[in-house]
Amino acid sequence: MTLTDAGTRTDMIELVPGLQFDPEKITEAYQQVVDRVPVTDPANPEHRLRRLGLTHRRDAQDPWHDAGNGQFDQATGQKNFEEADFGFFNEELKDTYFYEIYQSLTFQIGRMRLVALHPSEIYHMHTDASRVAHMAIKTNEDARLLLRRNGETYHVPTDGRIHILNTKLHHSAYNAGGDTRIHLTMTIVE
Repeated sequence: MTLTDAGTRTDMIELVPGLQFDPEKITEAYQQVVDRVPVTDPANPEHRLRRLGLTHRRDAQDPWHDAGNGQFDQATGQKNFEEADFGFFNEELKDTYFYEIYQSLTFQIGRMRLVALHPSEIYHMHTDASRVAHMAIKTNEDARLLLRRNGETYHVPTDGRIHILNTKLHHSAYNAGGDTRIHLTMTIVE
């Protein structure tokens, strides 16, 4: 489905039909995760909330952060892993609403992560091997996805809907607002 955001038409974003989750329960589940995630790097305690994985690979040494890295090595372009390897949901989070979301998905995912984008942060323009589904947990109107290289942007609202971004095309994300943006991202296995 093509969406309209502030009058802009795009073929890069689609909504998953028939799935809508309770934004209040999503926010509550996020707080449950924040309360449980351990500090794994005492020298950098904020690391515990950066790209926090809900799924992980078999026998992951750190299930909380196994899904935190990119699929490709930025220097060499070599693939680090296959998305399908992330088929294990964190056992310590199976009592949260995120597990209900995970079980309700109508498509196969690999990495399921909580991704924070702080004020004034921006990702470099890039492409991915797979599409990525987004659900906003906390956001502001100035936290946007940048689509292609033509300046078109899209804001994912906290509406409980799954917004799939065609990340196989050039894209980025930035947060020009004053509050941290937090998205639940789910990389689709294709």
